[in-house]
Amino acid sequence: MSMGNQEEEKVRAEDIVGVSFFAVLFPGVVIAIAGSRNSLTPRQRALWRCCGLGLVSGAFLVFGLLSFALIHNSPQPVVEGNLWGIHELFSTKQHSSRFMITDASGHAVEIRCQYTGPGLVEGERARVRYVAYSKKLLELDMLSGPYQLWHLRESSGEAGCWGWIAIGVVCGVVSYRQWAVSRQG
Repeated sequence: MSMGNQEEEKVRAEDIVGVSFFAVLFPGVVIAIAGSRNSLTPRQRALWRCCGLGLVSGAFLVFGLLSFALIHNSPQPVVEGNLWGIHELFSTKQHSSRFMITDASGHAVEIRCQYTGPGLVEGERARVRYVAYSKKLLELDMLSGPYQLWHLRESSGEAGCWGWIAIGVVCGVVSYRQWAVSRQG
């Protein structure tokens, strides 16, 4: 399988995970909200909320666990080449950068990182290790230019998956409580 096909499969996996997450999340939210109708008995409301929150819980749990697994099991290739197309993104919540690096075979890879500031210099040579699934920077060593021998290390993003899992667990607990209420009524 060529490198281009592997890249396309990784993008498809990322897209499938995201689309599936929203495909389960939105119906769950709609069902949970529909459970607030006054025309339903208290037992029916609790059942609707239980079902809706169960779907929401499942969406968050599967998204978090699947993302963790895909990041954890993804190859971490090392590319050495020239940096180009550097874009720094600023927002009120976080700052990040993305850039392209071209390897010796002429293949360009887009890399995403949380770092902004000096050190990323257009046209200079660097060695980059990244997560193939998410294109998230793990390590960068500048090999030329004014920041030669500069080293940057970042997280793979696995830790962030635990937040999604925690949200899923909380929604699951609330869903279970609604189920218990429906059993009483």
